[in-house]
Amino acid sequence: MIWLSWRQQRSETLITVSLLALLAAAFVPMGIHLSHLFGQQDLARCIGRDTAACNVAIANFGDHAGILRSLIAGGWFNFLPGLIGIGLAAPVIFDLESGTAQLAWTQSITRRRWLGTKLGLMVGTALVSAAAFSLLFTWYQTPLDRIYGRFDEFDFEGVVPLGYVLFACGLALAVGVLWRKAAVAMLVAFGAYFGCRVFFDSWVRPRLLTPLAATWGPHSLGPGLRQAWIYLQVPSDKAGHVFTGSSTVLQSCSRSFGNGVKGLDPHCLMRHGAGYNHAVYQPASRFWEFQGIEFSLFAGVALLLIAFAAWRVLRTD
Repeated sequence: MIWLSWRQQRSETLITVSLLALLAAAFVPMGIHLSHLFGQQDLARCIGRDTAACNVAIANFGDHAGILRSLIAGGWFNFLPGLIGIGLAAPVIFDLESGTAQLAWTQSITRRRWLGTKLGLMVGTALVSAAAFSLLFTWYQTPLDRIYGRFDEFDFEGVVPLGYVLFACGLALAVGVLWRKAAVAMLVAFGAYFGCRVFFDSWVRPRLLTPLAATWGPHSLGPGLRQAWIYLQVPSDKAGHVFTGSSTVLQSCSRSFGNGVKGLDPHCLMRHGAGYNHAVYQPASRFWEFQGIEFSLFAGVALLLIAFAAWRVLRTD
């Protein structure tokens, strides 16, 4: 039964492996280049420091990294876990649609054994694929994470990709056992997956944990936000009340400090209630807390969907 299930899922698994191989072919040389650039510019000395020299060095590194990342990275990466999960669930749905499953049940294979083998192989392959994707992206992203923090590419690192792939599998199975039309079920599941991801990323995730708030003066370094997830950072007064004045005030406080350097006069800003900085943010130390919560939610819903699909198959003639 295991060998038969593997043969039926072989095409989807090989497609997933090929996709990961293509990603590796792009990420590995770029990751090596980023790591070399990070060491060449000695950026390790600038981590946690806010000096003019370090700011220039980090800006130059960011410019080079931005050119590289724009070649392969982007919003379309969010489609990959969904495509992998739905693709790996396809053989089960095709079996139900074509009646191959009913034929197997009339032989010596029980429904429970058929389900256990199919779902076990699907879930195992999904987790291995998602883990490989996460490890590959995390390795490539390491120099950038050391500077900008891991919230910058939260969706592609850590354990959340595993939750996304499982969620996509569960969605496809749940729709498939109800609809029994593989092509339509996979399209509906992908649309639902994408909608859930957009809603979660834009509305739910920012509300998972209460953010911190800080207000600091013009001569203070502040809480260190380079690696944080910043919700808001604006001029304010000493009490943290957000500056609501017009751009005319900012223009009137613009000063030349010599050597062609221009900036805002902090004393002028204070007179207009804008001499301080106010930020609302999630500290970098909460990265794994967010990862754990989000993975638990997506994986938990995925297990419920898979359990529903299994129950439906066992109860349906």
